[in-house]
Amino acid sequence: MHITITGKLGSGKSTVAKKLTELYGFEIFSTGAILRAAAAERGMDLLDLNKELNSKLDSDRSMDDLIDNTTIRVASERKDDKLIFDSRMAWHFVPDAFKVFVTVDPCVAAERVMKDPRPGEPAKDVDELCAELVERSRVEQERFRYLYGVDYYDYQNFDLVVDSSRRTPDEVTAIVWEHFLAFMKDPDGYVHTEIL
Repeated sequence: MHITITGKLGSGKSTVAKKLTELYGFEIFSTGAILRAAAAERGMDLLDLNKELNSKLDSDRSMDDLIDNTTIRVASERKDDKLIFDSRMAWHFVPDAFKVFVTVDPCVAAERVMKDPRPGEPAKDVDELCAELVERSRVEQERFRYLYGVDYYDYQNFDLVVDSSRRTPDEVTAIVWEHFLAFMKDPDGYVHTEIL
């Protein structure tokens, strides 16, 4: 029983993943934690780490390979476990998962991140942070297109797309759970849904 959850930076996807674990007994596998640790080891923020990874796409894919191979291994070894993959690209690597994308207005995202800063994401003013989130998204998308030949922002890649800009984490969690149950009841009959 696997759910992959991804989305725009600051969309609240990690909060939703945590709420699903608290309410329904899932365990989270987070690739973001791997990247944050790598950024901290190098004394960088996440934008600079992503730019560094992009600059080495032809010579060093070790970080992306580590994340991808770990995701594939965990999904295979624990295919019957209740796992949520909080990851940018798990939707691409975890077969038979319910694939969720959480979108958000970038200015709303910046306000959220300001209220809840994470390691590797130093505090800035809202406008600067909004611009940085948009740039980080662009850099990540560039890498994903190069490495995998996919459009990360193509909503058709996902079973459910939900906009969190005007919804609380509890509301988004309820929407995800309702649609996950429908998917589990009839995976082949589930219809791609966008709640914007």
